[in-house]
Amino acid sequence: MYEYAKAVRLCLAEYLTILVLHVIYAFYQFGSETGRMVLLVSAMMISVTIIVAVFVKKEAFVLCFVLISVLVSSTIIGYLVHTLAFAILMYVLMAICITVFMEKRYIAVSAVLSVIVCIGYIFTVPDRIEENVPILMHIVFIVSFIAAMVNLYVLVYQARKYMKGMEEKATEAEHANESKMLFLANMSHEIRTPMNAICGMAELILRDDTLSPETRTNTENIQTAGKVLISIVNDILDYSKLESGNMEIIPVNYSFSAMIKDVLNMMSVRVDDKEVDIRADIQDGLPDSLIGDEIRLRQILFNLLSNAIKYTEKGYVILDVKGKEDTGFVDLTISVTDSGIGIKKEDLSKLFTSFQQVDTRKIRNREGTGLGLAICKELLSLMGGDIEVESTYGVGSKFTIHISQKISDSSVVVEKFKTHEENEPQVVAPDAKVLVVDDNAVNLKVSQGLIRTFGITVDTCKSGRECLEILKDTKDYDIIFIDHMMPELDGIDTLNMIRSDPSEYMKKVPLIALTANVVSGVREMFISEGFDDYVPKPIDMVWLNAILRKYLPKEKQR
Repeated sequence: MYEYAKAVRLCLAEYLTILVLHVIYAFYQFGSETGRMVLLVSAMMISVTIIVAVFVKKEAFVLCFVLISVLVSSTIIGYLVHTLAFAILMYVLMAICITVFMEKRYIAVSAVLSVIVCIGYIFTVPDRIEENVPILMHIVFIVSFIAAMVNLYVLVYQARKYMKGMEEKATEAEHANESKMLFLANMSHEIRTPMNAICGMAELILRDDTLSPETRTNTENIQTAGKVLISIVNDILDYSKLESGNMEIIPVNYSFSAMIKDVLNMMSVRVDDKEVDIRADIQDGLPDSLIGDEIRLRQILFNLLSNAIKYTEKGYVILDVKGKEDTGFVDLTISVTDSGIGIKKEDLSKLFTSFQQVDTRKIRNREGTGLGLAICKELLSLMGGDIEVESTYGVGSKFTIHISQKISDSSVVVEKFKTHEENEPQVVAPDAKVLVVDDNAVNLKVSQGLIRTFGITVDTCKSGRECLEILKDTKDYDIIFIDHMMPELDGIDTLNMIRSDPSEYMKKVPLIALTANVVSGVREMFISEGFDDYVPKPIDMVWLNAILRKYLPKEKQR
């Protein structure tokens, strides 16, 4: 960029030199009156341009003004001393110089001005071609012309070099961003795979009624720490996605009441032994069939409710949902109110800042990255919504989000809403049979143990190839769970080979992806590839229960 700026300064120096030459030429060829006029015009234009450059800080405006100054002074002086041909040259040169890196709208303005001036010259100049110009001035003009052409070449060369450098930097940035996202996906997989084993084994151990109180407490601590670590990994992945501008909002058709119910179910597990009552107040008659990014809205509500529970030791957490229909859309107002520790007034402005936790002395025993609320705010912004907070320190807080969702079917409405206490119990299906495919022996054991708690018969295998061999002889599995990242045949390869089989069973058996890769868009990727659904690792029992209830034959569920 230094070379380009240098070339621009050289152009301006040449232009000023030409003005001085024109002043001298005007005095010599046309007398003092014309010379004074040329001098006055030159001085005015130079003075005004300098003043504007000093006092106006907007670069685009200064550049545009310089262009106009060159146009006016070149036109007036060229017309006065009959050297319009050179005036045109200098004007075009300056136009190129100034507009190379200018915004498109300014380039368009300069182009229009150039056309108008050139047309004006065509109709007014022919009868005023310079006459009796001294040989010395011709030589000076020719030398100046050659210098201007050389400088123009240098300018264009530097401009192209600069643009090429910018393109290379943009390409490098794009590759770096791709590498970053690949790294995040791999990091997610590598961390979540062992965490699945830790959390899963802890879950299996806790289901043993013969555990001593000390062993049970220690195992619960292991499980809690594992969940906190997974939450931190998820926040970092989402924040990185938002920071790089790669977070996509993907609208789908979803049931609003089912989404709220799932969130409340997951929250009920997080209450643990706290004396906290979770309640939901959902307005009756709201449209239930909506179109929006269900995953992101679920994530926002999950985060707000998790925070409310985390900072409330005793009392209540209330989810309140209201809405108003408006020409095919419903404007939702969703608030989460708690009776927790509250937030100081001076800390409210820090809440939505990345890696920021407030009142750290009081909450130092509560884990977290400080990214949750920042992520919520960014996601809501992407979806055209917003978030606000009210809080009284020591009394409680209220977070309210406003978001509009498109109505898919106005005839389907939310009626009497069931809270988590009224939800259907865990699936029990002793007559059901599933197959789990995973190359990791520990994860196979975890998946098998967790699914068996539903009374289901579970078979396992360690590769996609082995899965295909089993399915040649056995076609009575109600669901097949397939790990995504496996050697030789990965989950998607295995899926494609199963679906390519002509038998009716292979085309219809529910295939569920097991994945430790949970970066944004992974659900959409699995669905587009042909999976019926997916279960993230570490396996969440509420999520697994919902999958089993949805895809197991109803006649096999009790």
